Amino acid sequence: MKILGLGLGYLSTAVLSIDGKIVSAISEERFTRKKNEEGYPRTAIDYCLESNGLKASDLDKVIIAGEKINPTAWITKNYSSFSIEDHLRAQNEYWYPRLIEGKDVKWLDVFADKADYEQFPGNWLEIMKGNTDHHGIPAWEKLQKNLYRGIVEHLGISESIIEHVEHHTCHAAYAYWGSPFRTEQCLVFTADAYGDGLSATISVVNNGKIERIKAIPHDEFKLGRIYRYITLLLGMKPAEHEYKVMGLAPYAKDFVSKKALEAFQETMSVDGLGFKWNVVPKDLYHHFKEKLEGCRFDGIAGGLQIFTEEILSAWIKNAIKETGINRIVFSGGVSMNVKANMVIHGLDEVEDFFVSPSGGDESLPIGACYHEIAKNLYSKGGVQQEIAPIQAYLGSSYSVEEIKDWIKNKKLSDKYCITENVSDKQVAEILAKGDVIGRMVGEMEFGARSLGNRAILADPRRHDAVEKINKKIKNRDFWMPFAPTILAEYIYDYVENPKKIQSPFMTIGFESTEEGRLKLPAALHAADKTMRPQILEKEFNPRYHALISEFNKLTDVAGLLNTSFNLHGSPIVRDMDDALHVFENSDIDCILLEDILIKKKSI
Repeated sequence: MKILGLGLGYLSTAVLSIDGKIVSAISEERFTRKKNEEGYPRTAIDYCLESNGLKASDLDKVIIAGEKINPTAWITKNYSSFSIEDHLRAQNEYWYPRLIEGKDVKWLDVFADKADYEQFPGNWLEIMKGNTDHHGIPAWEKLQKNLYRGIVEHLGISESIIEHVEHHTCHAAYAYWGSPFRTEQCLVFTADAYGDGLSATISVVNNGKIERIKAIPHDEFKLGRIYRYITLLLGMKPAEHEYKVMGLAPYAKDFVSKKALEAFQETMSVDGLGFKWNVVPKDLYHHFKEKLEGCRFDGIAGGLQIFTEEILSAWIKNAIKETGINRIVFSGGVSMNVKANMVIHGLDEVEDFFVSPSGGDESLPIGACYHEIAKNLYSKGGVQQEIAPIQAYLGSSYSVEEIKDWIKNKKLSDKYCITENVSDKQVAEILAKGDVIGRMVGEMEFGARSLGNRAILADPRRHDAVEKINKKIKNRDFWMPFAPTILAEYIYDYVENPKKIQSPFMTIGFESTEEGRLKLPAALHAADKTMRPQILEKEFNPRYHALISEFNKLTDVAGLLNTSFNLHGSPIVRDMDDALHVFENSDIDCILLEDILIKKKSI
């Protein structure tokens, strides 16, 4: 069976599965170069089909992740096109008048300047300008009708093969089927800002059957949305920079965080498998803006992170007590909080814990495909072991010959030093002397984390490498930590991991050992010495494993500092042109394209 999965909102993504295996997954942002691109992922769809030698007529199903399409994502693209100032305008000119003053403000009255009516084929303009609901945006039913028309026109398929899977069902399927767990009972948690009316769920898995035992509506659980609005209050971009708030939090002392923590604790709390509100704000942003006045910036971040960890820990412990199941998988936007994940797997009640890569909405179409695969497999008497766990290298790749042709066409030999047939040992030597390398090798990673194939790499012992990456390459905030890739056979030397938690995707935080602090200092959080490692098994990525093995032979350090290959605010690089853009617009020392090294002649 051949299934095309589509995520059509925030960070729109296309996914292709063939005969029960996810073979391609790529977000539209990698082609448009617009961070968190929304809308219809036309180019990503074409890539998934063409790279696997398929035509649209070969598809058995097209599955849209989510039951309803969010019209604002299509009209104003309020994640990919909004600035921080636009998000503030939304709070002050739309939400405050609506929620606090009770005025009938229309979204498109506030954001007429952001509206884009020509994103899709068909009768788009007519549909979008008419048939509005009480928010002043087109009714989702009308949008969906036009969406189907556009998909049919683009792919030349029958509308009858288009289906939907509910948002949190997708998150749960991704969480479980993406994990290595199969025969064991599991608890599946999903948590995010919003999706099809819900913000969190709990499910039980027995023999591969995912059964939801608790659905938590959006008005009951708003942890993801609280984190989003505090990100904005701290002057950072919501739905994008929450990780910066998480990175800032460990710098705050407890006494600095105390007031902010109390402001969060007095609102929402855990109530059994659900949640309750002790204080119900009319509007979260303005409520916390008033309550947190006078709190120091790091104390706000620290208080929010502690609150997040308390809420999730209590919720998960209650579910374990209720069900007797202590093996956990987790997905949804909240699962991207690696520090909270560290606290969760450290709970005495938790036996095992797994978080698949990039659990935000970009993973929804993978979950939609997994859900359909499992449904069909079980209808035919199959078993869950037949569904392969997720692997992250699901995007574009380029041959050495393609790269050579590109270098020739760009006439790069006139400007740069080009070395072919570069060995892993040579690359390791360059890293060991302190240079920073942009590595584009093999298939591109899916999701938000670099996992070696589209990575900026450096010696994890060298703080000067951190300074170079922060100031001259990525323009990162000074407080943000980097992360290491560590060879799996050395993981217990560097990481406190008594439960042997698997973390191949940089989705879980850990405490470092004394040796880890000695050998990986530049790849740890500077304040608390924790890390979010990619634990690299050889079979997961043999070529990357071989490079780090050579570095280990030279330095006695079985890891590298690894950060995503991009400029700040841009998507991870996809192809040679993207890699060259980073090379030419930063002080990165060299780029490695397969086994071809490109260096600036001044180096």
